[in-house]
Amino acid sequence: MTRTRLRPLHPYEPNRGAAPPVFVPEQGGSRLARMRGRAGRPLELRHARAVLTAILEARSGRRSPSQLRPVLTPRMYHHLRAAPPSQGPRYTVKSVRASDSGPGVIEVCGTAHADQRASAVMAKFEHSETGWRCSFFALVQPQPRR
Repeated sequence: MTRTRLRPLHPYEPNRGAAPPVFVPEQGGSRLARMRGRAGRPLELRHARAVLTAILEARSGRRSPSQLRPVLTPRMYHHLRAAPPSQGPRYTVKSVRASDSGPGVIEVCGTAHADQRASAVMAKFEHSETGWRCSFFALVQPQPRR
């Protein structure tokens, strides 16, 4: 009979001395957790996509801007409330990409599709005590066809 022997493990900490990952893979979870993110956790792409979609809905008048207060910085929230809703098409956010642009700051870009046309969306997320909050948002419309 062979004897199994355990060897001692060396002390090990993953990512020791390295920056934590920017985002984690999409996972199931509650809608509220997707919208707010979690304090101290990396920005998840599903969180960014949910916030971008919600901002587009608020800009078109399909959602109340007050629902977005927890995920927006105060300046962004006041800007969204001050802008009159536009009766534009309903956008669907298709692809989202993120880039780490500094400590506690993530820049997100993606495409929003409506009426067989694609537009670009850009946002900046800043980390706070309560989680990730959007501090900048822009929708870039395509040039009219000639």
